[in-house]
Amino acid sequence: MRKLHVSFFIAIFAAVLIGGCSGSSMTPAPPGPQAAVVSVSMTDAPPAGVTVLSFEVSLTGASLNPGNVDLLGGKGPIRIEVKKLETEAAFLSTNSVTAGNYTSLNLTFSNPELTFLNNTGATLAGCASGAVCEIKPTGTLTSTVNGTFNVATGSQSGILVDVNLSMLLSSTLGVDFSASGAVSASQQTKKAAGEIEDLDDVNGIVKTPANNQFTLQTTDLGNLTVSVDNNTQFEDFGTCTPANSSCLKDGQSVETDLLLMAGGGFLAKKIELHDDVAEAADDELDGVVFKVDSATQFEIVITDELRDVTNVTVGDPVTVVLSSSGASFQIDSNGLTVPSSLQQAFEGATDTSQLMPGQTVQIRKVSLTGGPAPAPITITTDRVRLRMTRFTAAVSGAPSGSNFNVGSLPGIFFSNGVSLIQVQTSSQTNFENVGGVSDLADANTVSLRGLLFKSTPTPVLLADKVRKR
Repeated sequence: MRKLHVSFFIAIFAAVLIGGCSGSSMTPAPPGPQAAVVSVSMTDAPPAGVTVLSFEVSLTGASLNPGNVDLLGGKGPIRIEVKKLETEAAFLSTNSVTAGNYTSLNLTFSNPELTFLNNTGATLAGCASGAVCEIKPTGTLTSTVNGTFNVATGSQSGILVDVNLSMLLSSTLGVDFSASGAVSASQQTKKAAGEIEDLDDVNGIVKTPANNQFTLQTTDLGNLTVSVDNNTQFEDFGTCTPANSSCLKDGQSVETDLLLMAGGGFLAKKIELHDDVAEAADDELDGVVFKVDSATQFEIVITDELRDVTNVTVGDPVTVVLSSSGASFQIDSNGLTVPSSLQQAFEGATDTSQLMPGQTVQIRKVSLTGGPAPAPITITTDRVRLRMTRFTAAVSGAPSGSNFNVGSLPGIFFSNGVSLIQVQTSSQTNFENVGGVSDLADANTVSLRGLLFKSTPTPVLLADKVRKR
């Protein structure tokens, strides 16, 4: 079993700082004559010996120096769920700043919360070996990143901030954002299509759709004003044959892929309907399965909420019980084509037989008892949806056709007897930093996003995204 040391897998994520905050509209004002729009993004790396299931922290300050130029516009704190961003970007906030040449970026964080599976073989931060624990680590919560950040008048640019958990977390799971290598930054430039960043899998509620635009209400990003154009893909809208903005209704639950444009606005690449208006008021929670107790019970760590649920927050371990009247099992395909054998096995389940530690699922709450944490929380559900799982691993052996195996898996898999996972790619797979499967080689480190199925002899991940490290 791997021990917790100072070298780990590195997994990059992005979180863009371009105006607004939770509960407010995020459409930035145009820059003044001597101003420029600046955005910031972040990344993470899960430590060896510990499976990070959730790592939340609040960003309370971000400024460029000299001059102490505020990037948050006085807004904050902004809560970040780091682990979810292993393969994608997440929006934080926008502001326009005075043009100039800056030499450092100052960041201030607060209230870190870490939920982890201890695979070190010893008690760690009060957490027994093999246990899942939620802690609030203490330490240094400020960071100064030196560099060259040139902001030209009237421009739109970004700053990519890499937060490396391998350097940030100590051997006792304290935090030190000032540690050497814990935080680095580089300046982003506008991409060819005019966007600064891609934001995938943003969940929310549709409000006031009109004139190819709508408000997306989210729990962590606030209210986003989203535009739709002729290239926007509409999925799972059933009988709404136009497949355009006329399919959007006030109160729907959707998952969106967004482009954060250079001017600070949002353009929808894809909008996938989760629940129509009648069901969208239901409380839904995403989580990573870490234990299957019985045919009717399993345990997850909460990673996302469609809306705030009383007595539950991101990072909480929760016991899930299938409703005595039955529970349906569904797949959120996110546009992937699922082989019929895998689909039938999962959707035909009547108990937990198709669940495994490491999967990400969404549960619909029927009832809740207990909480708030650390008091035990139990949720009864009548629906379990398979959602996108994210993890970093290493290619094991030579790829074969469109498939390859990965090993050196996070401890949540290894400790449950899984040493290999087969990754199946298709024309629907998004490759980043690599042309395709044929360009991968044994021992390459990859971050993966996809649908994870329990299968014999090895689990199967239908890859939505493959990011080479």
